[in-house]
Amino acid sequence: MNAKTPALKIWIVVDALERSGDVLGAVTRFAAGRVVELAGLFVEDADLVRLAGWPAATETRLFEVSSRPFGSAELEATLRAQAAALQRRLDALAREIGVPWSFRTVRGHVVQQALSLAGGDDWIVLASASTTVQLRARQMPAARPVLWLLPEDEQGLTRLQEAAARYDPLGSAERRVVLPADARGAAAIRASAAVAGGALRSTTQAELTQWIACAPRSPGGLVLMTRAAGAADPERLRQLLRRGAAPLVLV
Repeated sequence: MNAKTPALKIWIVVDALERSGDVLGAVTRFAAGRVVELAGLFVEDADLVRLAGWPAATETRLFEVSSRPFGSAELEATLRAQAAALQRRLDALAREIGVPWSFRTVRGHVVQQALSLAGGDDWIVLASASTTVQLRARQMPAARPVLWLLPEDEQGLTRLQEAAARYDPLGSAERRVVLPADARGAAAIRASAAVAGGALRSTTQAELTQWIACAPRSPGGLVLMTRAAGAADPERLRQLLRRGAAPLVLV
């Protein structure tokens, strides 16, 4: 490896094993044929750990009517098992694509831990917290994947476009640029997006929110945000993770 071109470190950050599938798929596409290093981070949710310590804590599972006692010991064992399973998946992925990897487990909150542990030039792939079970009136065909770009300025848009091209080099996914609320900033970004012709469609935060709530799930979708924008507005980042239907990547 050339010392002058250090490997891009991609952090895989999740707080539940069942949310890791889409994240690992996105990382595979980012890493394909490139010099990267994978860094797995399993976050033990501090709020959940605190709740499990309450004497009256119970667990209710999906599609089950009754609940059962669930204490700290059970939660600790579950978290350890999930972290170990994720570590095995990361090991298998790194071996498959031939890159170095590392793994750690921390306790806290996903957004805070991701932003504090990753380096300034690292990329961070976060899992959406939306449920994997979706109930719909009828089966809907898979839609074309959408890459949502959330830039804070023109430079941010350029960075997100580069990441989108790296993730989707053939341009098979639709690209939508979510304009900021500031009118002047939105105009500048809209003008920059127009230069790309039909490759970029300008849209609003309201449309993104509606898509998250109503659109059929489409494999390959992604939300792209600059690290600076995520750090400047962590609450927005947390809301996107709670409501989102696709992995969120900070670049």
